[in-house]
Amino acid sequence: MKLDMVGIIVESMEEAILFYERFGFEALGEKEADYVELNNEGMRISLNTKKMIEGIYGYPPKSAGDKIELAFIYDSPAEIDQLCEKMKGFGYELFREPWQAFWGQYYAIIKDPDGNLLSLFCNGEKGAANAG
Repeated sequence: MKLDMVGIIVESMEEAILFYERFGFEALGEKEADYVELNNEGMRISLNTKKMIEGIYGYPPKSAGDKIELAFIYDSPAEIDQLCEKMKGFGYELFREPWQAFWGQYYAIIKDPDGNLLSLFCNGEKGAANAG
């Protein structure tokens, strides 16, 4: 068995695509569709409208709760800092500003337009990455 795809349920496909393109992905396919995949090496990531999911489940998907986390690895703290500043500049909310986590990773958490938390991290300390 192999996990092949993570699907993100979205209220507005247009807002979701804009966010994820600004985040660094390219949306594949028709942007007006109820299902769009993001160009990602490895595991597939899809955006799915609530309307489409309701048609599959037979009931509206719940919108509350912190049930899953998507974590994206970066090469350096500088990349994380730059992305956080860029996304804040577009008006998106940082759930947690970048910090040096006690478990040894440089970490930040941003919210997408639907309130999903996206973790950004790199291995090592900020000071160590900037030294030398």
